[in-house]
Amino acid sequence: MNSISDVSGFIQSIETYNHIILFYDSYETRNRIVYNYLSDGLRQGKGIVYISSEETPDQVEKNLKSHGVEVEPNIRSGNITLHTCDKWYIENGKVEPLRIISHWNNELNRLSSMGLGMRAYGDTSCFFTHDKVRELLRYEYSLHKVLSMPMDVVCGYNLKTIVDKGYTDMIMPLVRAHGKAIFTAEGGSIVLEPQDVEESDLEKLLDLEI
Repeated sequence: MNSISDVSGFIQSIETYNHIILFYDSYETRNRIVYNYLSDGLRQGKGIVYISSEETPDQVEKNLKSHGVEVEPNIRSGNITLHTCDKWYIENGKVEPLRIISHWNNELNRLSSMGLGMRAYGDTSCFFTHDKVRELLRYEYSLHKVLSMPMDVVCGYNLKTIVDKGYTDMIMPLVRAHGKAIFTAEGGSIVLEPQDVEESDLEKLLDLEI
């Protein structure tokens, strides 16, 4: 399997219109990958949009700072915007893909008016804690494997939450909704093409039944 550094190298090379899924087994691994991806986006002249689920905005800011990002001036200028999962994805208990896509378009238009591209990370744990996983799947497929919007996005999935909530059967459908899949496990991390992924391979990699 690829090492974490190899995966970080891949994720920093993500291009506009890429739709990537990240399954993480620890916050340390997720943070190393995601915050390097975001800080690299700023260096490329892209604005950052972060949708948090398990982190508070203060924790996100702290993690950005630890990866060399000057947070306060970038937030003041609008180069970085932070949103919470409940307000972005779920409103009044409902998940509406068109409304979520409208949120993305609004951010795209705002950053474009500033002469910036857009790099985004969205954590999805709130869909599992609110039992909105079927709705999540419809939303992910509405984005398509190759995004129709000029942005690049990584969708983060906590493997422990998926297992604890009993949704391991959703892993394969979620993988197939994306252009590439990154899995982090105890032995390392690996980048896979969805068409090359078999359930038996993931069961061995993640040590769980799908």
